[in-house]
Amino acid sequence: MSNDKFEYRKDVAFINREKELAFLKSCIDERSESILFLHGPKSSGKTTLLYKFFNQIEKEQKMDVKFLNLRKVLIGNYKDFLEMFFGVDYSRSKEDVKEKREYDFKFFKLSVEVLKGIKQGELDPFFIMEKEFIRLNKKGIKPVLIIDELQALDNIYLNNGRDRQLIIELFNFFVAMTKESHLAHIIISSSDGYFIDRVFIDSRLKKCSKFYRIDYLPKQDVMEWLLNLEKYSKIKDYTLSEEDAEKIWQTVGGSMWEIQDILSELFHTPLDEVTRLYKKKMRSLIVDYVVKPEQKKIEKLLRRFVDRDELSKEEINSEEEELLRDMVRQNILYFDPAEATYYPQGKSYHHGIRLYFTNTLEKFAKKNKDLRKRL
Repeated sequence: MSNDKFEYRKDVAFINREKELAFLKSCIDERSESILFLHGPKSSGKTTLLYKFFNQIEKEQKMDVKFLNLRKVLIGNYKDFLEMFFGVDYSRSKEDVKEKREYDFKFFKLSVEVLKGIKQGELDPFFIMEKEFIRLNKKGIKPVLIIDELQALDNIYLNNGRDRQLIIELFNFFVAMTKESHLAHIIISSSDGYFIDRVFIDSRLKKCSKFYRIDYLPKQDVMEWLLNLEKYSKIKDYTLSEEDAEKIWQTVGGSMWEIQDILSELFHTPLDEVTRLYKKKMRSLIVDYVVKPEQKKIEKLLRRFVDRDELSKEEINSEEEELLRDMVRQNILYFDPAEATYYPQGKSYHHGIRLYFTNTLEKFAKKNKDLRKRL
């Protein structure tokens, strides 16, 4: 997030999202009955939205808001998870200042004795978290947990056995805290469509979860932003015409990160050159992905997106699903679990796919033409 103590020639913009913010607020204004999962394509603004929401509600009275962005931390094992979630509460401890600095920003702050018990496996961390939620509720304070990119905890197991997967235990705990005991609001965000799909098809989790898609900005909001750069991005060095804004929309659509990237390039490069290079770059990304032993099978699948924007899971077989799954992992495609549908990862990737096949056909036609001349 931007820091008001510094001035830049371009700032990070936050555009509209009033509907999404209102939805999030309405969820925590009700009694907690389900886990809320936010999903959506990469660079659709999920993390920025969560930071904005966090800043809006963290200072509200009668609310204890904890926000953890798992992109910011390295978690390789269960010990890392404990180090990240639990720290010392120095209102209950006489430890020195050096140790206080070390533990000052943990998710849950505990006494030194309790923290030691958790790390040694003598105390259940989920029981400790539940006790903290009960304590807050008794004081009339509403706990809210916001976790971004929870899939970072996938494939981590509890120390007392590889049969107990951490993320499954977390889900069980979140169900208990929301649907069963109504002690806390849990908001989880992920851009990994297959991770969300695992939750969506799990009958127990599906019955106690809400799924809300955060999509790219609509054209109306993008045009409002690009035609008012000083207002939204603090850009004074240049302005854009409606034609310029339309070119950017046609290149990257409502992907906020990519729009920000283009705006940075415009300080030193003409717009037409920026959009040309952007499309060329996206085609190169597709070429780099396609050229492998499975090239013909990959091309067959990607070709379906040349004249369409989506592909339903009902239209594919199991072998194709494995290839599509890899395309999702590599951010070529986005999978929406609620719709069971695949989409290109935004307009820019859609351009890359189309340009790949356009150039391939042109090269094939030229090759045939040269061959006929020689004959």
